[in-house]
Amino acid sequence: MEFAILGPLEVRDQHRRIKVSSAKERLLLAVLVVHANEVVPVERLIEVLWGARPPATAANTLQTYISHLRRALDPSRAPRAQDGMIRTRGAGYELAVPPESVDAVRFERLAREGRDALPICPQQAADLFCAALALWRGDPLVEFTFELFAQAEIARLAELRLVAVEDRAEADLALGRHAMLCAELNSAVAEQPLRERLRSQLIRALYRCGRQADALAAYRQLREQLAEQLGIDPSPDLVRLHEAVLAQCPDLDWQPALPQPGYAVPGPAAPPVEGELLPQAHAALAAYDWQSAFELLSAADQAGSLSAEDLDGLANAAFWSAHDREAESAWQRAHHAYLQAGKPRRAAVVAFLLTLYSIAHQQFAVAGGWSQRTQRLLENEPDCAEQGYAAWGAMTMALLEDDRDKCLAAARSTYEAGIRHGVADFQAIGLVFQGAVLIRHGQVGQGLAMHDEGMAMLVGGGLSQLATAQIYCQLIRTCYELGDYRRAHEWTRAAQDCFTRTGLSYFPGDCETHRTAILIDSGAWGLAEQLAHQACAAVQHFDLHHAGQAFASIGDIRLRIGDLAGAEEAFARAEERLASPLPGRARLELLRGCPDEAAELINAALDGDSGDRLARTRLLPDQVTIALAVDDLDTARAAAAELAESAQVYGSTAMLAAAEAARGELALATGQEDPLPSLRRSVTLWGEAGSPYESARARKLLATALDRAGQPGAAQRELGIARACFDRLGARLDAEAAGSR
Repeated sequence: MEFAILGPLEVRDQHRRIKVSSAKERLLLAVLVVHANEVVPVERLIEVLWGARPPATAANTLQTYISHLRRALDPSRAPRAQDGMIRTRGAGYELAVPPESVDAVRFERLAREGRDALPICPQQAADLFCAALALWRGDPLVEFTFELFAQAEIARLAELRLVAVEDRAEADLALGRHAMLCAELNSAVAEQPLRERLRSQLIRALYRCGRQADALAAYRQLREQLAEQLGIDPSPDLVRLHEAVLAQCPDLDWQPALPQPGYAVPGPAAPPVEGELLPQAHAALAAYDWQSAFELLSAADQAGSLSAEDLDGLANAAFWSAHDREAESAWQRAHHAYLQAGKPRRAAVVAFLLTLYSIAHQQFAVAGGWSQRTQRLLENEPDCAEQGYAAWGAMTMALLEDDRDKCLAAARSTYEAGIRHGVADFQAIGLVFQGAVLIRHGQVGQGLAMHDEGMAMLVGGGLSQLATAQIYCQLIRTCYELGDYRRAHEWTRAAQDCFTRTGLSYFPGDCETHRTAILIDSGAWGLAEQLAHQACAAVQHFDLHHAGQAFASIGDIRLRIGDLAGAEEAFARAEERLASPLPGRARLELLRGCPDEAAELINAALDGDSGDRLARTRLLPDQVTIALAVDDLDTARAAAAELAESAQVYGSTAMLAAAEAARGELALATGQEDPLPSLRRSVTLWGEAGSPYESARARKLLATALDRAGQPGAAQRELGIARACFDRLGARLDAEAAGSR
C-alpha cells in the first residue's frame, strides 16, 4: 500500500488506485497520513473536520468515517480486529504503516542520500535527486491548501522540494550541464526571486555559457529586488560571486570531474532536426506543454517563416509560459498574417486577445483600439462564433469604465453567442460576469447562482485556459468582496484538477492575489504571504494592477504581525502599481499614532468612491474605528449605519459580523446603548465566517464592554481567548495590547 501526498492525495495498492470519494473522509485520511505512525487524538480530528463548532454527532460520525476508511484500506480485516492499518489507540487513532509507504518519506530519504553523494559522485547524486523529484505530482497536499492542519506540512515539504531542486542543479553544474540548466533556473528564479542559492546557480550557469552580461544582469536584478522588497543587500557569498564574474575568474570555469565507476559521462542531447520542429511543437501544444511548445516554435520561427496559425500558437505558448513580451509580438504578427491570408474572423480573435493583454499592462488606450478593431473586423461578417469574442471584449472594456448596464448587456450577448454557436467558454464567461454585475446591484442570490453555474462548467471541463483563469479569478474576487470565504475554499478545491487538465499546474498569478486576500482574512498568514510573493513574481511584468494588489496583501500581513516598516514598504509598492492599499494604510497611520492622517485617507477614499457599494463595504469598518479615534461621532454613526444597511442587502456572514462589531464599538464609545449583544453576535458571526483575527478583535472589544459592565471575570476570559488567538496567528501588537490590560 502506498500513500501519496506530494500532489493530490492518492492511495495505491500496487497498481490499483483505492477510491476515497467523501471529502470528509479524504480530509481525515490526509491527517492520518501526515501523522503516520503517530496517535492523533479524537478531539484533534474533530477540530480538523468541523472546526470550532462541531455538530453534536461529531464523535459518532468520526467513527463512521474511520470504519469506511478501514474497509477501503483493509477490506479483509475482521470487524473489531485490533490489527490493520488504522488502529484505535486510547482516545485517538493511528495509521500504522511502513514509513516508506508514504511518498514524502521516500522523497526525503532519496534527497538525503543525494546530498550525501553530491561531494563524492555528482552523477549518482543527480540520479537520486531526479528520482526524489519524480515523486512530485504537484503542490503537496494540494486539495487541502486551505486546511489549517496542512499549513506547516505544506510549507515544510515545499521548502524541502526547493532544496532538492537546488541540490540537483548543483549536481548538474558539477557535471557540466550548465547549458541545459539556464532555462530551468530562469524559471525557478522567477518563482523564487529572493532565493539566493538559485540565483547563484543561475549566475554560474550563464557565465559558463559565455553569457557574462546576462550573469551580471541576474545579480543586479536580485540586488534591486532585495533592496526594494526587503531593504537588505545580497549575502557576502553572492557579492564575491559577482566580483568573480566581473573579473572573469578562472575558478568559475567548469572543470570536468573524473567519471565514477559504473557511470558514463552523458553527452549533450541532440537538438530536434529542423523538419521535426513543427510536428513536435504541435504535439506540445496539444498536450498543454507550453514551455516546450514555446521553445520549439521559437526555434522554428528562427529557421523560417511561420504560418498565421503557428504564430498564434507561439503567442499562446509564450503567454502561458510567462514570456509575455514574446506573446505580444507573436500575436501582433499573427493578426497581420491572418489579414494577409484573408481570415478576418481569426484576426478579430487575435485582436481580442491583444485587448486583454493591453488591459493587463494598464495600456487602456491601446486596449480600446484593439477592442474597436475586434468589432470592426466582425461588423460585416454574418453571425458567427467569433462574435462572442467581440461581446467578451466589450464586456471587459465596460468593466474598466465601470458602466454596469453596458457590462451586463455585453455579458448577456456573450452568453447568447455561446448558446447559438455551442461555445462553452462564452456561456460560462457570460454567466459569471452577469452574476458579478447583479451582485453589485444587490441581487446576491441570483448573482451567486450564476457564479456557481459558471464554476460548475469550469470544473466539468471543456473550457479554454483563458476562460478557466478568468472565471476562477472573478469567483475568488467576488467571494473576497462578500467575505464568502467558505464558497471560495470549496470551489478552489474543486478547481484544482481542472487547472492541471488545461496545462495550468498552478493558479495564475492574478488569481493568486485574490486567494491571498482570502487567506489573510482566514488567518493563514504564512501561506498568504508565500502566495503573495509568488503572485508578485508571476504577474509583476505583465499585470501591474494585480501585482499591486499582491503587494497590498503583503502589507496587510506585515501590519497584522506588527512589522510596520515592512507594511509601509509593501503599501508603497502597491501604490506604485496603481493599487489601493486601503484600508491597510489607514490602519498603519492609526497604529503610528496619527489618527488625523488615517481619517483623511479613509474619508477621501469613501468620498470619492460613492458608486461601488460593495467596495465601500470593505472600508466602512475602519472608518468607524478611525472616526471614533478622532472623536468624529457623526462620521462614525453614518459609517456604521451604511455598513448595517449593506450587510442586510448582501447578507454575507462576514458583513453581518462587521456590522455588529461596528455597532458595538460605537455603542461602547457613546454609551447610548448596550454594546454587549452586538459584540457577542459579532464574535459568533466572525467565527462562522472563518475569520479568527476579526473574531479575536471583537472579543477584545467585548472584554472592554464586560469590564465596564462590572463583569471583570468574564472580561478576563474573553481577553484570554483573544490573546491566545493573537499569539497563535502571530499578531504581535494585538497580543501585546491584549496582554497589557
